[in-house]
Amino acid sequence: MKKLFCLTLVGVLAANIASAQFVINTSSGLFDPSFRGAANTTWFGWGAGKFDGLTNNELIDNPAPSFGTTTLGVSFTQSTVFDILSSGNNIYTGAAGATDLLLAIPTLGTPGSGFTTLIIQGKTAFGSYGVAPAFNDITGVSASFVQGNNLLGAGQFWAKYEITGNLSSYDLAITLAENSNTSIAELEVDTYWSATGFATDVTAVPEPTALALLGLGGFAGLALNKRSRKV
Repeated sequence: MKKLFCLTLVGVLAANIASAQFVINTSSGLFDPSFRGAANTTWFGWGAGKFDGLTNNELIDNPAPSFGTTTLGVSFTQSTVFDILSSGNNIYTGAAGATDLLLAIPTLGTPGSGFTTLIIQGKTAFGSYGVAPAFNDITGVSASFVQGNNLLGAGQFWAKYEITGNLSSYDLAITLAENSNTSIAELEVDTYWSATGFATDVTAVPEPTALALLGLGGFAGLALNKRSRKV
C-alpha cells in the first residue's frame, strides 16, 4: 500500500512539472512566451540600466522601452518621489518607502471580446530578492505568481493574468514594500489576445524534494518494467 502511494505521488508530481513549459531554476534568463511575435500580441520591456527616463533624476518617469516591438501606449512611472534607482539605473528600493511601479499595458485585441493573457517577468542583476514585488489585481483578476532563483543565482519572477474579454490598455500597479531591498534589473511584458482561449504558457520552481521524488519515480518505473518482463 505504501509503495502504491509513493508511486501515485510521484506520478502526480511528474504530471504537474511536465505541464510547466518554463522552469525558473533551470533558466539563465527571462523566457520567450510561445506566442511572442504572433498576431494580436504586444511585447516591450526595459533592460539593465534603462529605467531612468529622459531626465536623469533617479526616478522612473516614463522611460522608453529599451527592447520589444511595442511602444505606442506604453507608460511606466512610479507612485512616489523616492529614489528607487541604483547608480547603474536599475530598480533598487534600498531603504525607500513603499512605492508602486505603474504600468500602462497596451494590447492588440478586440475590445469587449475573447480572452486576454498578460505575462510580466523580471529579474535581479544578481542574488535573491529581499522581498519580491507584489502584483495588484487587474480588473478584479489576480495574477498567478512564481518566483525563485535562476540557474545563475539571480532572483526571477513570472506573473500571469488571464482576463476574460479585452481592453485596449490595462493599468497595473506593482508594489515594492518599504525597506524591502527589492531589485529589478530587467522587466518584460507580453500580451496575447485570442477569440478562443488563454495562452497555455506556465512556469514553475520545483521543490528539491519533488525533483528527488521524480528521480525516484523514474527508478521505480524502470524497476517495475524489469519486473514485468520477468513475470
